[in-house]
Amino acid sequence: MKPRLGRVCYINCEPVYYGIEKGVVPAYCQILDGTPAELNEMLKRGELDLSVVSSIEYARHHQDYLLLPELAIAANGPVGSVLFFSRVPINRLQGQKVLLTKSSLTSIYLIKILLGKAHNVSPIYLHDEVVPERLAQEDIQGVLLIGDEALRTRARGRFPYVLDLGADWKELTGLPFIFALWAVREEYYRKNKRAVKALHQSLLASKAYSLAHLDEICDAVYDRVGMRKEDCYDYLHHNLSFDLTERHLEGFLCFLTMVETQGESGNRREAVTFRFI
Repeated sequence: MKPRLGRVCYINCEPVYYGIEKGVVPAYCQILDGTPAELNEMLKRGELDLSVVSSIEYARHHQDYLLLPELAIAANGPVGSVLFFSRVPINRLQGQKVLLTKSSLTSIYLIKILLGKAHNVSPIYLHDEVVPERLAQEDIQGVLLIGDEALRTRARGRFPYVLDLGADWKELTGLPFIFALWAVREEYYRKNKRAVKALHQSLLASKAYSLAHLDEICDAVYDRVGMRKEDCYDYLHHNLSFDLTERHLEGFLCFLTMVETQGESGNRREAVTFRFI
């Protein structure tokens, strides 16, 4: 049976998967798409064997997963697609109702940290479906969006105030931020080491090919999110990083410490280990 590989259904995964999709890089796997939250659950339930997962999901279940080296979705400054939109200045959100997308657990933790630590406000957080009807309600003053929907919303310019979570994190800590990593279920890896290692090499080869052909990728995807092609190129080339370095992991540990301080997670920083295949 082919390994079941998860892929986020946003354009930010194209610089890793495009070479495989195009058939330039062979990969023995079955690719399944989903939102970050959906992929988290699928990997946890064993419906995927390896996948890109939210960084906070890895922290929660690190004892069950192994990381794939040199693969991440990260930012060392503005990310462009993890955005908080507001109808009022950010410092006026105290006690105001804001919607949080259900698509990304990591971004939910991050926006709460940033609004509290960097902007000294505590809104009323609503975990609900982000649909036009809810955003039209006068009492909803802000919304957290990620991925393609965040890119579309920014392109439409409907909100006067936009907070880029990657930029805000960098200003607060001076560190890069890991939004997602690639992980494999340890149980699966122990029984299928050769297949997992081969697929990891395919992903790395696909990443190298894809990053060398970003113009092609932008031609194929920019209209999907209502961006100009040059903005799509800047987003994929300048905003995002797909590497996983010690500096990235330092930022990740800093994030986990803040999450723990806020009492948002049962995982203590010292208990989280980075184990690789």
